[in-house]
Amino acid sequence: MKNLLKFEFRKLGKQKSFYISLIIMTVLTVMAGISYMILLKNADAIEEMAGQKLPKSSTAFLLLFTSSSMFAMLSAIFTSITVCDDYESQIVKNIFARGYSRTDYYFAKLIYVFVATTLMFLFALAVGAVAGIAFFGFESVSDKLFILLLGQYVICMAGVAMCFAISAAIKKLGGVIAANIIVPIIIPLILQLGDSVLKIKDFKIESVWMDSFLTSLMDIEVSTGRIIVCILGAAAYTIAFIVAGFAATKRAEV
Repeated sequence: MKNLLKFEFRKLGKQKSFYISLIIMTVLTVMAGISYMILLKNADAIEEMAGQKLPKSSTAFLLLFTSSSMFAMLSAIFTSITVCDDYESQIVKNIFARGYSRTDYYFAKLIYVFVATTLMFLFALAVGAVAGIAFFGFESVSDKLFILLLGQYVICMAGVAMCFAISAAIKKLGGVIAANIIVPIIIPLILQLGDSVLKIKDFKIESVWMDSFLTSLMDIEVSTGRIIVCILGAAAYTIAFIVAGFAATKRAEV
């Protein structure tokens, strides 16, 4: 696997989709900061209509960085391209012909994608922090903020694992990108429909899905119990998607 990892990471410096994603994240985050500043100029009217206060701090802005940078969509597209490229260019056949197992290939590719998307996450986080300070000024950082950001990272990696599993199962770039964009949209809608039909008292099915986890951890006032549920739930999803993707790879024809 060591040689496979070296092969994978040699691609990173030349992978255009990686650098394009970073540029888009930067532009989107800056645009989000500017839009939010404009929004705050009409804060009184908006707060009166919404019945709640708008967050006006760099911390509040930073906690929204995964949303403002569109990390989920960009990492999904990056993962789709990375996984499908080997199949469409027939590189997989050459790798297997050299005696590498499907297990070695799968986990080398998975590690590469996790590392690359982690770098994307850290980059988006840094841009969000700089933009937040530039627009709203510097403020003291609490331990809870670090925990929330760590939780967001775990949830985002669960999303990457889901996209990786879908990519490993479908393998055709067009279908994979479509699925990795549509599936995260459809699942919450289905869960919301389930909630409206079942009407379970004091419980929402949607609350145990990744989107709900991420939304919860964008709020600095979220409870400790909810933080724990979100992080453990995301970790469980990550393991499940890794297993599913591995099963798809083991069965795949190349």
